[in-house]
Amino acid sequence: MKKVNIAFLYLLLTIWGALCLYPLVWMIGASFKAPLDVMNSYSIFPKGKWHLETYVDVWNRLNFFKYFLNSVNVAFWTLVGINVLFSMAGFAFAKIRFPGNNAIFLLFLSMMFVPGITIMIPLYLVENYLNLLDTHLGLILPSVNGAAPMALFLFRNYFRSIPHELYESAKMEGAGVMRILFWIYIPISLPIIATITMVNFLGSWNSLILPMIMLSNQDLFTLPLGVMLLDTGVFRQWNILMTGSLISVIPIIFCFAFLQKYYIQGLTAGAIKS
Repeated sequence: MKKVNIAFLYLLLTIWGALCLYPLVWMIGASFKAPLDVMNSYSIFPKGKWHLETYVDVWNRLNFFKYFLNSVNVAFWTLVGINVLFSMAGFAFAKIRFPGNNAIFLLFLSMMFVPGITIMIPLYLVENYLNLLDTHLGLILPSVNGAAPMALFLFRNYFRSIPHELYESAKMEGAGVMRILFWIYIPISLPIIATITMVNFLGSWNSLILPMIMLSNQDLFTLPLGVMLLDTGVFRQWNILMTGSLISVIPIIFCFAFLQKYYIQGLTAGAIKS
């Protein structure tokens, strides 16, 4: 009976995995089809000629490296801000006792219930007042702020899972709070750092609404906006859009493949509430 249950579980997981992979496989197949065949044919991959020239055309039209470097610039500084700021804040909430510790932490967590789209108008007005429109800083700061609840939750719980005796021993040896954090706690926190980095890299890299609102200068466009510019015809050319989308997700696939071991460890350890 146990073997039957395990086999049934594997079957369900296989079906679920296939359903999750189907959009990606469809996107790959559509990128090799002729424009009219994408929506008219039910086959995933082309039945006739494979149009490899679409990739050359999209690569030239996408101006990949310019938009790629813009996306890297935004994502890199967003991740630096998130990991530096919220590792310090999470450490403070986990190890330092001060008045209102739990109340302030819960206040940060309550930000999870505020949909990001609802603050776009006030955010636009604030950035306009601060002259941050049409700058990458105008994308980085809101992204760092938006990551606060989850990053704080994971950092705090991970640091609390580390025996407090380690903190007390370092203090007795004369180490300051910042030295304890960056020389002792951060080096043993790679799994949670990788988890937070991966989750927020995906969010920053794929962000479309925020750059669309805050940027008007095409020289500052990120890769998702560059892909959107490919759709300029009267009729939507799905093969071109799918090719551009596939090119833009390749860095994400490499990033996840590199960090997946730490990502899974961090999800397991950082999600434990203590």
